[in-house]
Amino acid sequence: MRNLVLAGLAGALLLAGCGEQETAAPPVPTEGVIALSDQFTGDFALIDKTGAAVRDEDLEGRIMLVYFGFTFCPDVCPGDISVMSAALNELGKDAKEVAPVFISVDPARDTPQALTDYFGFDDRIIALTGSAEAADAARASFKVVAQRQELPDSALGYTINHQRFYFISDRTGQPKFALIGGASPQEVAALLRRSIADS
Repeated sequence: MRNLVLAGLAGALLLAGCGEQETAAPPVPTEGVIALSDQFTGDFALIDKTGAAVRDEDLEGRIMLVYFGFTFCPDVCPGDISVMSAALNELGKDAKEVAPVFISVDPARDTPQALTDYFGFDDRIIALTGSAEAADAARASFKVVAQRQELPDSALGYTINHQRFYFISDRTGQPKFALIGGASPQEVAALLRRSIADS
């Protein structure tokens, strides 16, 4: 799966160097970290769980941590979202410097109410959905591939197969790094700390 994901981004992504490690903090991860080119624009115009419009420009000034997933995901997304929440806890007071963003790849089912119910455990996460066109545009700006797969023998009807990354954008909203999903909260927090320090 990891090789398939990396292959899908070949040509647009470069492996990131680790730089110098800070002695007081956990080391910044190097495996599975990808430096992003300016082909990744990070643009989105969506709505949050209250139905209010949210654009990427609204979050400028903070480092963005962006994850694409869906609330009906049975296994992978819940774990990765929990890592986002735990990474914010790891940051302590520095968490206020981060805008943690979840963008749905299944806007048909991920209504504002569905996002409200799902993300009740952590109000810090900015959960976003929108029209199919708006969701497609958001994915395109991060070059995320998501494909619907029918499940005729399941009550769910279908699932969404999607790439699994944490994207980290700078304070202007420009995506800088992608970290492959499955990272630990400590690894995500370490990369966020480096991004905060470098901004």
